[in-house]
Amino acid sequence: MKCPIILLVWLMTLSTNAKALEEKPIGLDDLRWKYRVILVSAHEPHMSNALANLNEFAAEIEERDIAWFVLGDDELHTNYKGKLIHTLREQIVDRYLTPVPSETSVLLVGKDGTLKSRSSDLNLEATFGLIDQMPMRREEMLRKSNEG
Repeated sequence: MKCPIILLVWLMTLSTNAKALEEKPIGLDDLRWKYRVILVSAHEPHMSNALANLNEFAAEIEERDIAWFVLGDDELHTNYKGKLIHTLREQIVDRYLTPVPSETSVLLVGKDGTLKSRSSDLNLEATFGLIDQMPMRREEMLRKSNEG
């Protein structure tokens, strides 16, 4: 009789621990190997244009496992649905945007966490082309075509 009770308690603990892990705020390092990251540093009206462009290509962005972050003057916008650490904006600036660019800056970070490209404008079609040539992305597309 003790065995089913122990099993029940263990399952309840496992469920609680899984929920706690899901709710843990994430930082840049937590995105590695799960997402490609597009970072945009821009002031108005470029920030609003970037957000509109990113939202317009939401399906293509999701298909390529892209988490994007747009940094405005004191704002951080993203398509990432989970909880973020409260210092993520500072982490992005320290790691990729120091010194803070005065003009628009767009960076692509690969799933491995390395910088893949830097430009002064957000050209998503060119970015998708670059991503689609990466070995990891080509492997993903091949796997997806074999599944479907």
